[in-house]
Amino acid sequence: MSGTFHDHAIITEIEDRFDQLEATVGSVDERVESLEEIVKALRAALKGQLDASLPSKVVKIDVDDSNRNLGPKWTENTGASPVQPPGDGDNASDGGGEVLVGEGAEGNAPEAEGNIRASVRGHQGRKSISAPKVVRITEDILDTQTKEYYTFGESTWDLFMFIGTGALGPLGSFQTFVLAIVNVIMQGIFVGIAMFNFTKPDITDDTIHETIQWRRSSGHSLTEYDDVSKSSLVARVCALDKSLPTSGIQMNMYENIGKYIKPDAEGLESFFTGQVLCLVALICWYLMVAKEVSHALALHRGIASVERGQTTLTTRENPFTQVTHYKLTAVSRRRKVISAILLLYRLLAAGLLIYVGTFFLVYTVNVTELILNAVALGIILDIDDLLFDALATTPGRHLVHQLDALPMPSFPRWRGADAKSMTMSFLIPGGTILIYFTMLAPIVQTLTDVSTAMCGGAREFVWTLDKRRIVLMAPTAGGGWDNLPESIQYLAVDEAEGLPHEDAIPILSNATKYGVWVTDVSRLSESLVLTVDQTVDAYNPNCEDLGDKEPILSYLRQSLGNQSIMSCQDAKPYCNSITKMPEWSIDGGMGFTTRMFCSETCGCRNPGGDVISIEGCPYGQTRPCWSTSTFKDTLEEALCVEKTPEQLRNFTPWISWVNTIQEFSQQDADLAGKSEAGLLAQAMWDHGCDFGANLSAQTLGRGEVHPIAIFFSVQLWLTSASQTKTRMYIGLSMLEWNRGCVQGT
Repeated sequence: MSGTFHDHAIITEIEDRFDQLEATVGSVDERVESLEEIVKALRAALKGQLDASLPSKVVKIDVDDSNRNLGPKWTENTGASPVQPPGDGDNASDGGGEVLVGEGAEGNAPEAEGNIRASVRGHQGRKSISAPKVVRITEDILDTQTKEYYTFGESTWDLFMFIGTGALGPLGSFQTFVLAIVNVIMQGIFVGIAMFNFTKPDITDDTIHETIQWRRSSGHSLTEYDDVSKSSLVARVCALDKSLPTSGIQMNMYENIGKYIKPDAEGLESFFTGQVLCLVALICWYLMVAKEVSHALALHRGIASVERGQTTLTTRENPFTQVTHYKLTAVSRRRKVISAILLLYRLLAAGLLIYVGTFFLVYTVNVTELILNAVALGIILDIDDLLFDALATTPGRHLVHQLDALPMPSFPRWRGADAKSMTMSFLIPGGTILIYFTMLAPIVQTLTDVSTAMCGGAREFVWTLDKRRIVLMAPTAGGGWDNLPESIQYLAVDEAEGLPHEDAIPILSNATKYGVWVTDVSRLSESLVLTVDQTVDAYNPNCEDLGDKEPILSYLRQSLGNQSIMSCQDAKPYCNSITKMPEWSIDGGMGFTTRMFCSETCGCRNPGGDVISIEGCPYGQTRPCWSTSTFKDTLEEALCVEKTPEQLRNFTPWISWVNTIQEFSQQDADLAGKSEAGLLAQAMWDHGCDFGANLSAQTLGRGEVHPIAIFFSVQLWLTSASQTKTRMYIGLSMLEWNRGCVQGT
């Protein structure tokens, strides 16, 4: 890189000198006018008195004699008034400032009569002091007077031209040669890395198809559904959910694309997109390369314009600044050939850097990386300057600083414009427009297509494949994160993080309020493969009330949304609440949870109690509730007495059972067996224990309703229109459907 076209040190010295002159002399124009008026006044005053006043020794002053060592001097005598120009109110003939010559000028021989007065005589050759003629600058004048020079600067390439001249010395020349080689190697490494890694886009048309495949497979798969956020994987990716454990690549790509194309931006913000930034970066990059090419051409043109001969450096001293400068007066043919080779290399390097730099910038989708990459490209072009600043020798620095600028032939000019500037003015905008339509616009369209393929259309739904290979689909509610801080799992994890620990392992010295701790991680893995009924049985082996103490009491409060509950007795009103499983819907799981944590209070041990709903209890053959002494004693003590329909309509448990079944049939949710439950409730109310015959008459006999007579509880299997069997547990006041008694088992 060449140096600046101004010598800063010389300019600074000149400015300082002019500042001193201005401070001392004042306004030069006013002083010159005053001097002219004084000279005129002296001439007029002395013209008639010259013969009488001059002494015998007359000294005449030739004002045009520039070779005299002694010239006129202004002096002031003590008490005398300064010389004033005419019109200031003073007599011009009075003593004051005087022109002294000869001995009087030196102040060595004062006379008693005063100083010798010198006569200032006019001369035909005298030039008047006046302002120069002002000429208006025109295009022709500027074109004629414009000259081009190359000023050496702080660049390894500039210093490279003086290797072997003797000015740098052998070690200095060797070091400069090494710096040039290092420069070539570093630029070559960057070009190679960029060419083999950055000339192909990361996002292509194949990315569109791969994004579609991701969305069709795992994006909406039920296996990737998050029960906490209640959202599909696609919805979480498109919401930029940073808590995602998977699909981080897709989320990062979508985030970068969104910042680049800004599809949702409005107003002024919509203009400042990634593609606009890319265009600005490209123009800046092309300008930096154009600057490098301009300096390379200028260096070679300057070297080529020097007279051919043995390479010679001469010195000259600036009389004004007293600074020694160096001038390149002759350059050998071999050195001019080296300059041409250096120019070819720099042009080749510039072309390669334009090529790889264009791909590098256009294919950068991350806006932050785009800015950094543009800066990195500029550093590659400045390697020669960096090497010079860090490693160049001190004599080498001094040499390029003090070298005179080299005149060089001008480029062809026409109407104020030259060939170089016009060429660059057309190439840079034209190349940028070409790159936009051939590279940038297609990549922006690809980014838009990828964004649409990833997050376009509906996102909140999942699918699964059932055993029949039928695709089942369902919408997802979303919004799970909104209630997370109040959820029991959030509170449990937060509590665990605050436990005392050793080597980050929690110390379970006290009971926790929310978390149920097990001894080993394997127990957690086992719970994942257990069914709901198996899990209920495993953690409530005695069919008792677990909700009377922590941490289950906290879960009971959380499920019922009532923090005032102190025991299972407070939760008893929820024992008959209907829960649709496995969705935990209708009542939000309140009924199922209450029966699961308060099995004894909800009558799961009593087959003839008021509570008909037993789903959630560890209830059934071989299950804990049937193994309790309460359940067995009830079986042994019960009497097999059948009541009439009229008696049953006044029997409190029977009324409770009918109302519960009727409530089930009136739910708004899509429940299997809901319509059959309504018929069952009405038949039980109208016909009592003989409701089975009535159901058979309505085609709901044994073919569709399969009873299992277990004392006061009957398990009905209701077959819906979709052939999906759903269990509904009810209690009946009989030992068997067919009005007979069976032995308790």
